[in-house]
Amino acid sequence: MINDKGNLQAKAQKILCALGGIKNIEDGQIDNCATRLRIQVKDMGAVDEKLLRRQGALGFIRLPENQIQVVFFDVHNLAEELRTQAVG
Repeated sequence: MINDKGNLQAKAQKILCALGGIKNIEDGQIDNCATRLRIQVKDMGAVDEKLLRRQGALGFIRLPENQIQVVFFDVHNLAEELRTQAVG
């Protein structure tokens, strides 16, 4: 879990970049469960799995319709920050 808000914001920015940027994420399509970010992207080819791994991703599940699930440990705060930045 990330306790420092600044680190959380920086990590979320890097994850958004690894997902191809804010413009590559379908509006309102960032969700989560306890261990996964569930995101629908416009272009799966723009997703940089190496950069996601450098941010702590443990694995990936690519689903139909450009949906990707990224496995992290505790993702609740991270998902909230991603949603905040995506609408910003």
